[in-house]
Amino acid sequence: MHIQEIAKDLYYVGVIDHSLKVFDVAILTEYGTSYNSYLLRTKEGFLLFEGSKEAFGEEQIAHIEEICPLKEISYLFVTHTEPDHSGAIHLLLEKNPELTVVASGPALMNLQKILRRPFKKVQMTPGKDMEIGGYTFSFVPGTNLHWPDVMFTYIHELKALVSCDAFGAHFASDAVFLSKEPDKEGYYKALRYYFENIMGPFPSFVIKACDLVEKLDISLILPGHGCIIDENPMEQVRLYRRLAEEGLPKNDPNLVTICAASAYGYTKELAERTAKFLEERGKEVRLHIIDALNYQEEKPLVLQDILHSGMFLLGSPTLAGDAIVLFYDILNGLPWTKAQGKTASAFGDYGWSGEAVPNLSERLRQLKCRVLPGFRANFRMDEAQEEEFSRWLESLLA
Repeated sequence: MHIQEIAKDLYYVGVIDHSLKVFDVAILTEYGTSYNSYLLRTKEGFLLFEGSKEAFGEEQIAHIEEICPLKEISYLFVTHTEPDHSGAIHLLLEKNPELTVVASGPALMNLQKILRRPFKKVQMTPGKDMEIGGYTFSFVPGTNLHWPDVMFTYIHELKALVSCDAFGAHFASDAVFLSKEPDKEGYYKALRYYFENIMGPFPSFVIKACDLVEKLDISLILPGHGCIIDENPMEQVRLYRRLAEEGLPKNDPNLVTICAASAYGYTKELAERTAKFLEERGKEVRLHIIDALNYQEEKPLVLQDILHSGMFLLGSPTLAGDAIVLFYDILNGLPWTKAQGKTASAFGDYGWSGEAVPNLSERLRQLKCRVLPGFRANFRMDEAQEEEFSRWLESLLA
């Protein structure tokens, strides 16, 4: 059991999961995770903050019932409806159908689709406080941290922010409190990885949320995962801000990133000629030639350069009717929130059918880039293709 008294009348009733190795299919959880929930005693009964993952619903209920019968809970505050937070809510409602759910408008819509049953509800609205049993609750938008439904809850009397996924980490801590966690190095390693994979695609939204949170007087941050932030909570907010600022796309109009792969040297020649052309016209060019041997080392460098570039160009030969798979991996590592608005194009050589360039161009459009027409060379260029290549190069500066 991990029940803890956090402050007067406030209890931790979450679940610690040391066994979790993968979250959301693709995110490794080296340190496990926790599904945090919090119980507050008021003059008008108990309030519960956050649900739990369905597999841990009964364990969460058992923790709650060490403090109070489930039927004595009058409100459930839900800051986010991803199923690791909402999957077990149906169990709470089955045992206490009078429970009123407090959540943002988008979260209430999601819950209706998750629960598929009627339930009592109150919508969270920024600027419209709730007062229950001697406590006052304000609602702070956490939009796209990392879902559109996120709304933080600030408990005035406790100076506590229930922050959902924000400011937390996938980290299973038996200590529960950050001040008591012995492995702080592991915790901050997990936090940075968590930020990169979950919050990283939305840096501008993280900064907006930090702007709002920094106006509050906060002594405690109560996240959905990881340790309770009971020491220097605003430093955690500032860390999130720094990480977000590092991840903001710079879109330098003078910087061009070229990433190319080449089976027999034809596409490499196109990449080098393109880089020379742009440099002669005053552009700063970052040229990366990738292959299976150097890809893992080059990938983060390519993504970092693309992040800061106003334009990026991908050069791939056609292999078995498509671009080389490494380019799709690069583009999968570039969320549309960071790619949108950047100028991009594709080029490459081919032998038979030349699908690499149009296929990469379509993926670039899906990422909401400003996509320029690409260029394809059939083996070595003849005089007509040389002229076409020259026109394509000029189009990059138009």
